[in-house]
Amino acid sequence: MPHGVLYWEDKGRTGTERVSVTSNAQGRTNDVQFYDAAKPGTALGALLDGPDSDIRLLRLFNHYRHDWMNDIQILMGYVQLKKYDKLLPLMEKIKEKVKQESYVSKLGIPSLIVQLLTFQAEVKELRLEMALEQEIHLQELVQPQEAADAIMALLACFREEAGDSRDEENVLELRLARMNDRLKMTARYEGKYAAQRLQHKERSLKEIHESLETYYGEHTAVWTLWWSYRH
Repeated sequence: MPHGVLYWEDKGRTGTERVSVTSNAQGRTNDVQFYDAAKPGTALGALLDGPDSDIRLLRLFNHYRHDWMNDIQILMGYVQLKKYDKLLPLMEKIKEKVKQESYVSKLGIPSLIVQLLTFQAEVKELRLEMALEQEIHLQELVQPQEAADAIMALLACFREEAGDSRDEENVLELRLARMNDRLKMTARYEGKYAAQRLQHKERSLKEIHESLETYYGEHTAVWTLWWSYRH
């Protein structure tokens, strides 16, 4: 493994499980194929696995409880002040947030799903924004675990950069889009960063992922990765 790459343990390329998950309030279910190199399972199983599982679960519940209470308070405030024109934009914002969380939950690799869903509950110095225009199933890739590992390593890289600039808001937009027979991931970071350190991480990651493309601005860094789908 190249020095400097933040990678998670890879235990092989086997292990799939088809499970039934609730997709809406009416109780309709969809079959979702989960892939995990370590073992077959679900995102909840991955969350509950490990010595700090109880703490992570509590953080996740507290984060979403606080998030929803904040939305409800804003909604009630608009109603009480009779600012009805602001209700529709707020509801659209909530709808989009729920849609993105739904897309994330169907990515297919439990370890990555947990990482993305718990990220904001555990990381305060970096705001993560997911941007998926459709359902993405990583298990359909030629190397699904490789893609998941790269995304998690990328999150760790930009989290470190954001940790050194807490005096301003740092935002990481993670965009996944299927482009014919390939998956494109674009990570756009807005905030301060140490250019030399980040470019060193780029070189380390590029030793494994040759498709990595980068762009650097004064307060912007964009990393793009590609993976192929199975035919």
